[in-house]
Amino acid sequence: IGITGSYGKTTTKFILTRILSEKFNVVCTPHSFNTPMGVVRTVREHFKPQTQIFVCEMGAKNVGDIKEICKIVHPDFGLITSVGEQHLETFKNVDNVFKTKFELADAVSKKQGITFVNGDSEEIINRINRDDFKVYGTQADFNYSISNITCGRNGSKFDLDLGDTTITLSTKLLGKHSIVNIAGAAALAYSLGVSADDIKFAISQLKPTEHRLELKSFKNSSLL
Repeated sequence: IGITGSYGKTTTKFILTRILSEKFNVVCTPHSFNTPMGVVRTVREHFKPQTQIFVCEMGAKNVGDIKEICKIVHPDFGLITSVGEQHLETFKNVDNVFKTKFELADAVSKKQGITFVNGDSEEIINRINRDDFKVYGTQADFNYSISNITCGRNGSKFDLDLGDTTITLSTKLLGKHSIVNIAGAAALAYSLGVSADDIKFAISQLKPTEHRLELKSFKNSSLL
């Protein structure tokens, strides 16, 4: 499974790995290993005979970078978290960012797989033919839709429509972006046979990724 995007890919990778681990033996690229060298190191150092799924984060700074990683891992599934104004010093414009991120979708389609995309990313939803992808996000007409979001200091709660069932999820993670990342990961995991109950449990156990909107206690009961 390849994961890429202008932002959100590392967090989504760890969320997806946690959910899939309820059913499968999973290896993912550690930390922010998302270059060909990082991917090769992960394969050589972490793969075992019992490994069933490899969740691979794919980073890029130039057109063709994602395609290069896909030639190494040959993804059966893809998840594209976002397209935005990132690394414009090398990409030059958002169209090149989109082209590069969707090199993952091109590789997946060659294996007749499925690519999941974040419909809340305007740079994605305005450029794709929705019939070619599984779309997740906050709009009711997406394949996988989020509703009834509530957030507080203890985390977030929301409903996720998975097509044939709707589940209520609770998580310690904060922010709408985290909810959307969870939705994409849950949708992909559900399509691979992870049960709704296992998804609920895994998401309830999620912890904030280091340096990414962590809530920490400070002096006099203040929060950072």
